[in-house]
Amino acid sequence: MEDNWNFNENLKWCIDNDFQVYIQPLDNTGRCKIAIRKGGISTDGKPSKYCKEKGLTLYSKETLGSVEYKTQKKAAENLPKVYLYLRQTYGGI
Repeated sequence: MEDNWNFNENLKWCIDNDFQVYIQPLDNTGRCKIAIRKGGISTDGKPSKYCKEKGLTLYSKETLGSVEYKTQKKAAENLPKVYLYLRQTYGGI
């Protein structure tokens, strides 16, 4: 698997495929983890959202990463790796 794919392409793929990726603080010390919410774009980051246009309720599921970072800056440095991982894992490439 290539690891030199373009950051913007990976981010766009995540958005187009309804993956919301963000940094989740754990406490007031700055510790955090990277969270992934499948369906998070469609539900505006909430567990569910009623969609009038489609006449149905959309659902999302949050998964908290296993790696704990000491600062949000450290977590942010790893976001491109998460975008690439999601694209490689679920993009079928």
